[in-house]
Amino acid sequence: MRYQMNKTKGLLLTAGIVLAMTFTFSCSGDDGGGKEEGGQKGIIQGTPVTYEGETYPTVIIGSQTWFAKNLNYNASGSKCYGGDPANCTIYGRLYDWETAKTACPSDWHLPSQAEWDTLSNYVKSNGGDCNVCDAKLLKATSGWAYNEYLEAYGNGTDQYGFSALPGGYGSSGGSGDYFFNVGDYGYWWSADEYSSARAWFLEMYYMWTYARWEYDYKSVLLYSVRCIKD
Repeated sequence: MRYQMNKTKGLLLTAGIVLAMTFTFSCSGDDGGGKEEGGQKGIIQGTPVTYEGETYPTVIIGSQTWFAKNLNYNASGSKCYGGDPANCTIYGRLYDWETAKTACPSDWHLPSQAEWDTLSNYVKSNGGDCNVCDAKLLKATSGWAYNEYLEAYGNGTDQYGFSALPGGYGSSGGSGDYFFNVGDYGYWWSADEYSSARAWFLEMYYMWTYARWEYDYKSVLLYSVRCIKD
């Protein structure tokens, strides 16, 4: 009889411990830092921004708040890739550098190189053993070209909800408009000049896990814009 009572008490104690552990893990998932999207750790949604008739989701990544998709404001001189409005819906519009500097809404701006680097360094520092995978962590989970070498698409994990897409670029001049590399590359202007004629832009490629800096002509090349909060 004593054995049966001790066994019953042991079962009740075990059940109580399991219940307490379940409650603890459930509570620890809510860190109060913002709304996480789809249960994916790291994605913290900010307040959406409505600008010129379009609403942009935003994400908080470290100390920064970013648009979660490329700008699609129809500023003078901006273009849809290939002249197709459907590409503007997917990738946003493409802008020359001078237009890009003033295209973001009030309280937002075109990010500097330092602000882009802050984003890259933050996601890399939280990416485990990966120290060259900022693009992989920022790329959308679909939409990038197939990588035959790796036998996989060049998509990312989109760990922070930045959802970078390969919108390609445009070239606008006296001989007409030309468009290149959609699906393969994404290019985003920074606010920093390289010289009087050129400015820096951030580049991602479907075969790379990292992002890198390049510079090109301000008035001829058309790249994407991603806005960051002031």
